[in-house]
Amino acid sequence: MIAEKRGMALPLALLALVVIAALVAGGFAAALLEQRIGRSALYVVQAAGAAEAGVAAVVGAWNDHGLGPLAPGDSAGLPTVRLPGRAAYSPTVSRLNSELFLLRVAGVRNDAGGGVLARREVGLLVRAGSGVPGGLAVQPLRDRPWVVSP
Repeated sequence: MIAEKRGMALPLALLALVVIAALVAGGFAAALLEQRIGRSALYVVQAAGAAEAGVAAVVGAWNDHGLGPLAPGDSAGLPTVRLPGRAAYSPTVSRLNSELFLLRVAGVRNDAGGGVLARREVGLLVRAGSGVPGGLAVQPLRDRPWVVSP
């Protein structure tokens, strides 16, 4: 009877080592995936922040960009602005009618090689006013002016 149980220790020890190794490998894979998800979420937030910064910059310097004379239906693309931390935004303004404009700003977060890691686009409806002599003042609409696209 003793002869039948001989040699069971080695296979059981190997099985235990394989199970432990699988658990450790699964833990490392889960940790790596969690790190990548967190980094991607950070890049998305940076791209959205760049887009919102672009909206604020364009609305703040509306008259400097000379957007008032746009005809209804026309669009104007403004130059891309690079921000610290490898983020950038590219604004486009479209005149919808005599008093409404649609400002769309695409914010991106790039890697070191210039590849896009994340992209977010924000739109803002603005209404033209005549509050500035010699220029055209704009203000965001009060009811749901922001549009964010994934």
